[in-house]
Amino acid sequence: MYSLAIGPSDLDHLGVNLHSGIPAVLSEAVANAWDADAERVTIATQQRPRRITIEDDGEGMSVDDVNSKYLHVGYERRAAGGTTGKGRLPMGRKGIGKLSLFSIADTVTVHTVRDGDRHGFRMDADGIRKAVRGGEGKYCPTPVGPAPDLKKGTRLTLTGIRPQIRRTGALRRRLARRFSIIGSEHKFAVAVDGEAITARDRGYHDRLEHIGAYGRYGRSIAGDASLKPGSLNPRLKIGGRPAVVDGWIGTAVSSGQMKDPETKESINKISVMVRGKMAQEDVLGELGAGGAYSKYVVGEICAEFLDDDEREESATTSRQRIVEDDPRYRALVRKIAADLKEVERSWTGLRNEAGEKRALEIPQIREWFDQLDGDRKKAAKSLFGRINGLAVDDEDDLRQLFIGGILAFESLRFRDLLDRMDGINLNSLAMLKDVFVQLGDIEAAAFYQITRHRLDVINRLEAAVGKNRRERAIQEIIFDHLWLMDPAWERVPGTERMERRIAAEFKKSSSRLTDDEKRSRQDIRYVSASGVNIVVELKRPGRSVTVGELIVQVGKYHTALSKILEAQGRPDEPISIVCVVGRRPSGINRMRQGMLDAASAKIITYDELVEGAYRAYSEYTKKRGEAAALAELVRSIDKGDRAALRPAG
Repeated sequence: MYSLAIGPSDLDHLGVNLHSGIPAVLSEAVANAWDADAERVTIATQQRPRRITIEDDGEGMSVDDVNSKYLHVGYERRAAGGTTGKGRLPMGRKGIGKLSLFSIADTVTVHTVRDGDRHGFRMDADGIRKAVRGGEGKYCPTPVGPAPDLKKGTRLTLTGIRPQIRRTGALRRRLARRFSIIGSEHKFAVAVDGEAITARDRGYHDRLEHIGAYGRYGRSIAGDASLKPGSLNPRLKIGGRPAVVDGWIGTAVSSGQMKDPETKESINKISVMVRGKMAQEDVLGELGAGGAYSKYVVGEICAEFLDDDEREESATTSRQRIVEDDPRYRALVRKIAADLKEVERSWTGLRNEAGEKRALEIPQIREWFDQLDGDRKKAAKSLFGRINGLAVDDEDDLRQLFIGGILAFESLRFRDLLDRMDGINLNSLAMLKDVFVQLGDIEAAAFYQITRHRLDVINRLEAAVGKNRRERAIQEIIFDHLWLMDPAWERVPGTERMERRIAAEFKKSSSRLTDDEKRSRQDIRYVSASGVNIVVELKRPGRSVTVGELIVQVGKYHTALSKILEAQGRPDEPISIVCVVGRRPSGINRMRQGMLDAASAKIITYDELVEGAYRAYSEYTKKRGEAAALAELVRSIDKGDRAALRPAG
């Protein structure tokens, strides 16, 4: 009764390997419903056992239709006419979409009604394979009884679903993005598990800050997103022939909005739609668009000329991509690349305006800005715009960028101040004082930033010690921030080779330590800073050590380091050995202190390290910060109203 003619490799090439994922497969079923002049498509999912049902109210199929069209692989759908009975442009072309169902399901059951004729059949992927690979080249689906409750159209029931059926919301969103013809305007409704898909299910509208529209469809999206659209030229030429596009390219409020919370996928894409269905998921990625703006871009381009019945098909077999070397597609890519330049210009202007607004909503910045002269105000506006154009969404990070921007801005004034000093007369003491006050403000503000960072490091160290962490947390903090032990010690690059040699010598020394001594150690490191060769040994905060143990260990380290320095012709370079311990050992008398001094060693507890570093930097910040107007501005912004930094809209 039913017969499917298919070659031995067609099922794999045109079916199982045709699509990937449930949304792509269901898109083919929805497209078939559109071609059947359906006005309503319902998709129902079931988790246990996994089952998907797709039902439409289209024209349905007779037994002859099933055999001559539906089961005819390679059937030229468009040969029968340019449009459907309702005047629609058909999406299908080669009649291979139904085979894609087997890329997610083992069994497909079809029930259909046409002119009162009800019938049904079942197709099994394994049965098809056995038939075609057995040399028959023909598969006969199994007839099944009609579905009495199906009044009109076609119902597909997919069982043996292999992929996991994701959340309904995510499925609805992915389907919404694959079609531009879903909705009342085109008299084509699609629902997933009882909830209708709308244009807003695409998830673009609430994210857009600006939109450029090519035509009617683009303007409708802009109106739905409550945006005043910019205008993009819809015309292009392909081999001397005119063509037009519709659709839109928009930019989001923040780059963080490019990650869809529903699907967990990036929407930083420009998709290409043909005949109302997605033909290429993303063209932005192959454009190589640079600049910060590209991280905010999303769009849909409708290009009907890519599917002209009179010309060779541009889509690949999977119908999920367009043939990349097709001249029509290359012309479209060039146009989108050119139009993105216009989008970038619009985006830059908008971000500059928004950056100025966001910055000046902070009272302290407004006060600083109002004191600038005309040229400097213009430069400051540009600075705020550039900061706002960075792909930064975290409010704290943005606040720090505004602070850094102001400091950089003021640092540029440093050159002007030095130029002024060249023209100052020795008798002009008032002008000279003004110059030094401004230079002092810049220095104090910069140091405030440094000390704020260092206080954060100290707090991290205090928290790590308090938890008695055994792993890398304490090591990384201290070894990367030697100023915790001495403000003059900064890590100097280029000492890695020396450190490796020292480490080898220390390994020899460590081999002579007792097991208890080894257990008490957390790590040991050599660094060079400010002309001093420094050895730092960390003891676990919870371990107790004796003075005698420390004297033996530091003696070995001092001897090993001295030998290496002497061999390198650097015998007079200073050495400093620091032992950081959890509790200060008792029994340090004059003699033992002398032995530590002879090895250039000192003992410090973690608490002393934290308290000393905190006291030094907090007191400096307090004294210098309060005395400098610019530092006060920085501190005010740093502790200011975070709400003022939230993106507009």
